[in-house]
Amino acid sequence: MLRILNAGIREDLQQYLRDKIKISNQVALMTAGIGLIYIVFSIIFYPQLTVYPSFCVFFSIGAIALNFLELYNLSRFLLSTLVLLLAYLYHAFLAQPGEDYITSLIVIEFALSVIPWVLIDYREKTLLIISLSACYTLILSQSWANAFFHIELDSNLFRHGLLNMASFGFGVMILILCLLFMQNKNLVSENQNEKLLRDINAKNTEMEEQRVELQKNLDEIKASRIHEERQNWVAKGLADMTELLRQVDDEKVYIKLLTEIVKYIKANQGGLYLVRQDESGEKYLDLASCYAFDRQKFQTKRIEIGQGLVGQCYLEAEPIIIKEAPEEYINITSGLGDAPPTFIVIVPLMQENTVAGILEIALFKQLESYKIDFLKKLGESIASFVSTNSLNAKTRKLLEQSQAQTERLQAQEEEMRQNMEEMQATQEEMRRKEQGYIERINQLEKLHSENNVQ
Repeated sequence: MLRILNAGIREDLQQYLRDKIKISNQVALMTAGIGLIYIVFSIIFYPQLTVYPSFCVFFSIGAIALNFLELYNLSRFLLSTLVLLLAYLYHAFLAQPGEDYITSLIVIEFALSVIPWVLIDYREKTLLIISLSACYTLILSQSWANAFFHIELDSNLFRHGLLNMASFGFGVMILILCLLFMQNKNLVSENQNEKLLRDINAKNTEMEEQRVELQKNLDEIKASRIHEERQNWVAKGLADMTELLRQVDDEKVYIKLLTEIVKYIKANQGGLYLVRQDESGEKYLDLASCYAFDRQKFQTKRIEIGQGLVGQCYLEAEPIIIKEAPEEYINITSGLGDAPPTFIVIVPLMQENTVAGILEIALFKQLESYKIDFLKKLGESIASFVSTNSLNAKTRKLLEQSQAQTERLQAQEEEMRQNMEEMQATQEEMRRKEQGYIERINQLEKLHSENNVQ
């Protein structure tokens, strides 16, 4: 039975068409069953009309066969019109000329006219209109057929008694079954729609999860790319500044270095302070270089330890960040006028827990955290350079002092050598004179001796 109900149904067909094919098979079984019952009635009471219910059974089975042969539209048209045509002819031959309609058969015909609504979807307008037109044309022309087709029969059995009640019952049963088929179809459709809705919701949920996951991956990729770009930016900056420090080893390097730092981080002002010692050995911060400082700020070249934010940064040995700089702090001067900065960052130049200097940067906008980290790392490189440069300066000074002392010693040695040569020359002269004096004395003594002898 299940194979008969599913005859002609294929998975590649649209869902509505598969539902209609299954309902047409159900209707075909219904009409075949009613046809069999009327064959029995006809054989007993109206043998002349047995052919019409027999054709009903044949057409019903044929409709199932047409579905199996994939002739779906022909099968549904056959059930929608030919079964009603057979009831129409059965009614026409049974009703005698001059008699009224047989009410129970009219009920069956109207019940059969519902079949096109059951079998044909509204989207198949052409087939539905043709089937309905054929059905209602037959019903409306029933009186003409009753007068035209004639066989001598007694129709009272269908007007009164068992056959009348049975026909009413069949008409009502056809209507109920058609409604049940439609209700079942609607129920199946609702279940399919609910399943489809659940599938759609599940798919939407899955897609949303995939979208969230994809967005998360994109955000991670974007964050990774931004992090990599920032790392590359920091590495490039450190490499460029380190190369600059290697190329220049005099005091002018601080001016070039500060200029490059301010430009690289797109700041507006900058100052580089180095730790110095005065003649008394007291430490202070000396402005080694500045960039775009106003005149009043530039005048403050020496800052005592603990004085202002720069001096405080030396004591704390930690970066100081000011997001809202005081108006009296410094002004950034441009061709458009003067304006106070909105962001100040002061970074100690650290080497082995020792502050070698202070880097002060002023901007109109807030500096990103990775740029502040860049300044911290750069501060270590600058501190190392300052320490090395200071050591080199001391070494050069000591070397110069040593060279000067060596030159003085060499000059003194040369002077002493000249003095010794002069002393040797004097001594030689004195020895010659002494020898001369001795010879003269000897001559005088010899003359004296000779004179005494005479």
